[in-house]
Formats: sequence, structure tokens, C-alpha cells
Amino acid sequence: MKKVTLLHRPSYFRRTRKSIKYFKITFFLSAALVLVCGCGLNTYEDLDTSKIIIEKSKYDEYLINRSNGIHDLTGYTPQDSSKGMVLVHGFYPPDWPTKGFEWTKTLKSMTKAQYPVWWFRHEWNDCPEDNSRLLADAIDSLKNNIAGLELVYVIGHSNGGLIVADLAEKWNSNLNLSAHSIASGLNHYRDRLRSCEVQGKEEYVFGENVDYIQWRTSKDVDGIFKNFDYDPQEVKLKNGNFVLLPKEWNGTRLGHNLSIQIVMEELVKKIILF
Repeated sequence: MKKVTLLHRPSYFRRTRKSIKYFKITFFLSAALVLVCGCGLNTYEDLDTSKIIIEKSKYDEYLINRSNGIHDLTGYTPQDSSKGMVLVHGFYPPDWPTKGFEWTKTLKSMTKAQYPVWWFRHEWNDCPEDNSRLLADAIDSLKNNIAGLELVYVIGHSNGGLIVADLAEKWNSNLNLSAHSIASGLNHYRDRLRSCEVQGKEEYVFGENVDYIQWRTSKDVDGIFKNFDYDPQEVKLKNGNFVLLPKEWNGTRLGHNLSIQIVMEELVKKIILF
């Protein structure tokens, strides 16, 4: 494991000159992939960039009030389907008023990537291994339905990063995976996960076909981690790397949620470049 300051370029990252026609696929996952949400009504079926509200006072939980499973971001036309991005949210307390809001600006700007983007909505009270299994099945469906898909980026924030780390450790597909955990307490035991297989641990091991990077916030400016007596982000990564994010970004404290934006900007730049 080594600390890196920039996302390294794996051997399978290569400049794509040809434009692969993207066939927009709208499909509902089978009963094995879709769970019944017990946290409220599933209101929205579409995921259109034009409907994403970035004003906190007006936000309507558009990203969360929907069925569990994979959702295709629409409202733009991807130019290349050889790569794609799957975004995975974290855990929300029952009384959290703006579930999903931390992702709104990022999703709104994802059209710059010129690649297909999917949002993975999951039941955050379920065990991480259950959600990572559903996520793996969803990605497998994407691979089988999108001709020319060679590489998928999967980016998880906070508890979503634990799901992504579990997905990456168990990855056995021939599809190239670039997995990223942002501000994730990978070494933090959670009492609510006491009956789960995945509870956080000290070391993660990744195999072939996986490029794994953990993006760590500075503990003392992270509103979630700063009161811990240890940094729950500190783990050993075998065949993986980590990036320590700065304490400030654009003159603003780079806390738990803002970390999403800086990481996604960096990743989008890399995707466009390669």
C-alpha cells in the first residue's frame, strides 16, 4: 500500500478514439435486485439531471425517494459507453432531513463526463455485504446489456464506501473495476452491524482487475470522525492505494460531505483524459 496524491493510470486505461454508440437502456431490476423500501414512499422513477435541486432549502430528496437498485442518469447524451460510473450513497439517520443532498451538485455536473452514470440507491440499514451483492448483480446486468462496456468506476461515500470496498474485495468479473471509497470509516465497528459479516476491519485485499483507491479526509476537519479517539479511515490496503485529501478546498473546510465534490472532479478529469 502506498499513499498517492494523484490517481494512477492502470494499464487498462487507454485513450478511446472511436465513439461507441450508446444505447440508452431503461430496465427494472428483477425481484432479486430490487428491495421494498421501509423508509418511506418511493416516489420517483426517473433520474433526470434537470430535476435535481441543488438548493438545500428546496431539496425534495429526489435522489432517495425511489426504489432500491440501479438508476440511469438521464437528461444528457453520453458519447462513449466503454466506461461508466456508479455512485453509491451512505447511511442516513431516520431524522436526517436532506437525504442524498450531498450528491446533488456532483450528479448535476456529471454530464461533463460524457459517459453513462448510474445511481445506486440502497437500504442503508441492511448489511453491507447484502448491498454489495445487489450492487455486483446490478453491474453484471449493465455489462450484459451495454455492448462495449470495458471499465466501470464505482464510487461510494461514507458507509457507501464500505459497500464498495466489500464489492472490490469480492470482485470476480472480467469487467475492469475502478473502486473508490470516500470519507469511509473502513476500520470502524458499528453496533448496528453486529449481526453482519462486514463490520469494518483493519486490512483489505484486492485482486486482479481491480484498481482500488481510498480517499481519506483529514480527521480533525471531518465532522463525523473528528470526535473519534482514532481515525477509522486508517486501514492497510493490499494492492490498493489511498489519497489524503487537503483540509481546505476553494477556501472552504473540506469536511465529510464536501469530499465528494473534490474527488468526483478529480475522477471526471481522469476519465476524460484517458
